Amino acid sequence: MALASFLRARALGTDVEIKGEGATEALREVRRLEDILTRFRESPLTRLNDDGVLPRPPIELVEALQHALHVARLTDGLVTPTVLQALKAAGYDERPGGPVRLAVSVPSTRGVVCDLGEICLPPRVSLDLGGTAKSWIVERAFRFLSGDAMLNAGGDLLSRRSEPFSVEIEHPFGEARRFLELAPGTWGIATSSLMKRAWVGGHHLIDPRTFRPVDSPLVQVTVAASSVTTAEVLAKLAFLDDAALKAFPLEGPAWLVAYDTSGRVLRRTLRPGEAAA
Repeated sequence: MALASFLRARALGTDVEIKGEGATEALREVRRLEDILTRFRESPLTRLNDDGVLPRPPIELVEALQHALHVARLTDGLVTPTVLQALKAAGYDERPGGPVRLAVSVPSTRGVVCDLGEICLPPRVSLDLGGTAKSWIVERAFRFLSGDAMLNAGGDLLSRRSEPFSVEIEHPFGEARRFLELAPGTWGIATSSLMKRAWVGGHHLIDPRTFRPVDSPLVQVTVAASSVTTAEVLAKLAFLDDAALKAFPLEGPAWLVAYDTSGRVLRRTLRPGEAAA
């Protein structure tokens, strides 16, 4: 079945593609939420980081931050919104490739107050909602689409199809592409790469245990799961910690396709309760 409408635009720092009825409304929602959650220009998030407190915050910032804090708890702090200062010290301030400074520790999320009345950050804590916000925005904007539909924000993709379909996975070194074959239904697909938003000596994925860009034999991970937020977290955990990857709670099976530094492909199926088996 062909998807009815198609839009391509620039948003969330990447190329956004939207297919399906309601595409215009979905793109408008993507941009509205980006204006609230971005750290790259004036926004409620930047005001919070500058002042450490934000009275009467927008409900969208409250919900996006609560989601990020929930992910941090589920991953024992491996995927956390408190990496901003460590990310800047590693060379990613206004854009990737800035000066590298002495490592800055990644604080715990303990002490972050987040409710409709006020968001308050402990001393030395500032936030980069990063990938959790992007996948959260995709899921929120997807609500405006009806019927068979797809929303792809630079590798964070949510798709609903009434027939089986395939998702193309680009090879990180330009070799033959592979495909994920998926059953009818709604699927979230996320790709995380250490070769994009990368610079000499670093990349965007911080390991909170070392305060520096993660050191991994993998260079690219794609995950298909029941939601794009789940897929996005699993893709990051694949770089960070295999035990945490297996322990992450799943509502259904997830499929992982990863490439290592030699270009070798690794396939894996994750199932609910795998770590307890």
